Amino acid sequence: MRIRTDGKFAYREGLVDDVADLLGENTRVGAVENSCEFTQAMLPALAEAVEHEDMTPELAEILSTRVVDVEYEVSTGVSVR
Repeated sequence: MRIRTDGKFAYREGLVDDVADLLGENTRVGAVENSCEFTQAMLPALAEAVEHEDMTPELAEILSTRVVDVEYEVSTGVSVR
């Protein structure tokens, strides 16, 4: 797999290096692989967290990122026939 890091994609090099540091990885390949594994596990966990009784709109905002938007809304209603 090749990831372009030239021109408008130059930011990717720093991004992957930063993630490698955060994950304690010493290779870019390891950083990308661990990021994929993290995302694969975290997205279902976030979907489950939204349903948790302790979730709040403020916590949903904290869990949101540039790529993942966690939304939480409490809605109530009354229906009369």
